[in-house]
Amino acid sequence: MIHSAHTKTLYWAATAALALTLSGCLSLGAPSKQTPETLPNWVLSPPTSNTHLYGVGSASRIDNVALAFTQAEQNGNAQIAQQLRTQVSQVNTQNTQVQSGQGGEQVSKSATAYTRVSTSPIELEQATNEARFAAEHYVYALQSIDRSRIVTKLTQAIEETDARIRNTADRLATQQHQMPVEQDWRTYMQLIPYFAQRQSYQNDLNLYSTERTLAGKADAEIQAIEQQLNQALSFYGFDTSNTTQAESLASALSQFGLTPNQQGTFHLKSNTSQRSDTQADRFYVFEEGTLTLLGPDNTHLASWTIRARGIGKSQESAAKMATDNWSTQAIEDMFDWLTKGA
Repeated sequence: MIHSAHTKTLYWAATAALALTLSGCLSLGAPSKQTPETLPNWVLSPPTSNTHLYGVGSASRIDNVALAFTQAEQNGNAQIAQQLRTQVSQVNTQNTQVQSGQGGEQVSKSATAYTRVSTSPIELEQATNEARFAAEHYVYALQSIDRSRIVTKLTQAIEETDARIRNTADRLATQQHQMPVEQDWRTYMQLIPYFAQRQSYQNDLNLYSTERTLAGKADAEIQAIEQQLNQALSFYGFDTSNTTQAESLASALSQFGLTPNQQGTFHLKSNTSQRSDTQADRFYVFEEGTLTLLGPDNTHLASWTIRARGIGKSQESAAKMATDNWSTQAIEDMFDWLTKGA
């Protein structure tokens, strides 16, 4: 019995020693802390440059690493776009403070007209991938755009547009600081899309320019021509009194930077009808008819057939919506005709 007990004691001692030895080996074989990854400097501190803009994007690493990098590049592009938005917002704030109180009413009329013109975008440089890095859980992409090349291209586009504005203005019968005359109405209407295009280019230029003030500012001659255009838009009024939608058409004219005026150069006539329907406690009113534009000598210039619909909880509200929608569409069609080489 004594021999058996001694044998058991030796067995358990040897087992414990072996366990301790294995435990020690396992501890030496696996570090207690994972070594942190070393990220490239550009991940936390993107490069800075007067000619380029940089953005860093990241995305979760997935099995399809190429797709993850595509997402990271898109996020980097979004970061560049955010920088541009912040910059142009600061510039616009400064410019608004400078211009406040300087002919605000006239400027707003032409500015309203510009927003109604479809402009052609200029093809700009695309963002370029400069570097990539794949970590254990995330991938990173460094994106850049060459703002100097974009600024050059936009500046050239503005100069070409200014040349078109000058050539068009040369056809006017009056000089600067003189009141517009009726015979020039076509020329003034053709100036609207040129100034709208110029404004579009200038907005893009201010996104990419490094100037602290508003870039692409017009010279004295272009500013004077724009003032003439502002006066013309007020001078060439549109008489809506001979229509059944006089108030709605007058409101729509203002939305397009045009002036409703019973003594205006142009006269509008309308011939419309309405029909209604009721479904599920809602009223539907359909308005259809023709808007006719008469010129300074009361001659027919153009006509447009418009269809519109209004929906409301009452017959009256639905009819008013139909008339408003019809009027807006009619004036939009007329504005397009006036500004596209009437």
